[in-house]
Amino acid sequence: MQHRVFALPRQRSLVLPTVLNPFVQETVLTTTDKIKCVLLGVVLLPLRVLCLAVLLLVSWPVAAIATFLHPIKGAIEPMAGWRRVRVKGRRSHSDEAPILAVAPHSSFFDGIVTIVAGLPSTVSRSENLATPVFGRFLRCLQPVLVSRLDPNSRKNTILEIERRATSGGKWPQVLIFPEGTCTNRSCLITFKQGAFIPGVPVQPVLLRYPNQLDTVTWTWQGRKARTILLLTLCQLYTNIEIEFLPPQIPSEDEMKAPALFASRVRSTMAT
Repeated sequence: MQHRVFALPRQRSLVLPTVLNPFVQETVLTTTDKIKCVLLGVVLLPLRVLCLAVLLLVSWPVAAIATFLHPIKGAIEPMAGWRRVRVKGRRSHSDEAPILAVAPHSSFFDGIVTIVAGLPSTVSRSENLATPVFGRFLRCLQPVLVSRLDPNSRKNTILEIERRATSGGKWPQVLIFPEGTCTNRSCLITFKQGAFIPGVPVQPVLLRYPNQLDTVTWTWQGRKARTILLLTLCQLYTNIEIEFLPPQIPSEDEMKAPALFASRVRSTMAT
């Protein structure tokens, strides 16, 4: 009897490549780096803390007035009259690309993209609104809130994103970090589908930190947030690059299968 099953040789393509763990960040400070941090920190740290304190004292009342008597959750209408940030270049208007997909997400400093992108709405945990001072600033962005305690939170979040994304430009763009967590920027991990379920055009936004010494990356295994903030404030300057890619329009098949749309956008951003 003729054998129909044959033993195949091991394929080289099946050998797993050596890749970096995207959830681990181990920045090694040399003696020179430590000396620079100390010398610069003595001068820069007090000045920057003072500037931040003054900025917070001035901007917090403005944020409090802007959100006074405004509901924390379930806003029917977008706030009007105070969004004055404008960005020139390749950032699309909300009626052209209602959703901004930002990656890679590697630090709490990534929040600066909300200013460059014209203060869009964001997706945030409801617990973040309770953060002293910064919670009030977050309310100004009218975020789509996610609650870990609500079993219907995921469904409600997707519905709210879809409602805003299909408002025809009435609402500001919705900014989403589709990776859903922080990595060390060594790769783009699988995108979650929340930004792609509405089936509307999505504009990819790339974040880069081209610095010789990485003091900004915040992962589950690595430095604590306070250490990252302290090290960054002790640097002479910190570079950040934000690149707006052309909007990606989903095909009919991608509208039916958001995972396909998410995968294509991820591949576009990775190249």
